[in-house]
Amino acid sequence: MNSHYKNNRTYFIICTFIIVSLAVISSAAMATENQIKVWSKAETLVTVEKDGKKVQKKIPAVKVLPGKTIYYTTEFKNISKKSVDGINIINPIPKLTRYIHKSASGENTSITFSIDGGKTWGRSDKLMKKGKDGKKYPAKASDYTHIRWKHQGPLQSGKTGKATFQVTLLKP
Repeated sequence: MNSHYKNNRTYFIICTFIIVSLAVISSAAMATENQIKVWSKAETLVTVEKDGKKVQKKIPAVKVLPGKTIYYTTEFKNISKKSVDGINIINPIPKLTRYIHKSASGENTSITFSIDGGKTWGRSDKLMKKGKDGKKYPAKASDYTHIRWKHQGPLQSGKTGKATFQVTLLKP
């Protein structure tokens, strides 16, 4: 078995683990138990031909090469009979990826980021990171470790919300 094949296989296994881990971790929404159902998916874009035209389509991110974009979507649904308030969705930025600046979105949510593993949170324009010289500098998107979406106001019974972000896959 040549080393190129071994590297690709190892990389594929690592990427699959990251994608599955993110789906499991993000399913732990900080909402009241048995009131909110949460699910996540990781996708990538491919170009396909449809009706004689080339179009882009999202497919599950099973095999992704370095430099490619992974599109994460976490959806949450109020499965209770009454409205639910205080919904927080937290997604870690997977290892071996870099968050794409300004790609996080979510309707009716406030979005904050963490650069310390989820211990503290702040808006992207307010996060500061301590440099090697001891001075504080604005954090970069590549410094982010987690993203948090706080749903604004109650989510009505049966309604669904969505949080999305994108990352670029790095070389191992």
